[in-house]
Amino acid sequence: MFVFTKRAKKQYLSLKPRLQKQIKQKLILLKQDQQLLNQNIKPLINMQPLTHRVRIGCYRLLLTFDKVENKFIVVKVAHRKDIYKYFNDDMPSYIMLICHDLFS
Repeated sequence: MFVFTKRAKKQYLSLKPRLQKQIKQKLILLKQDQQLLNQNIKPLINMQPLTHRVRIGCYRLLLTFDKVENKFIVVKVAHRKDIYKYFNDDMPSYIMLICHDLFS
């Protein structure tokens, strides 16, 4: 149900073990409970190809939904103050990096 891109996995592994555990536990809970999933995954507007976000403490996961395989792809993991940084500064090139991560 949740798959990490190479870049997102690297961002996840760079976090402190306590934060990694917190994120992992939240994703396991979301995977097990559809109602909880619907309550916690929020849609993103005007950020294609990104479609959703998940809040986990002070951290956010940016996701895209793969309709064919019916799963969420985690594209970015970052602190809430940094998660949208590239979208304000250089949106087109960041989206190209995301697309590269997804399809390579």
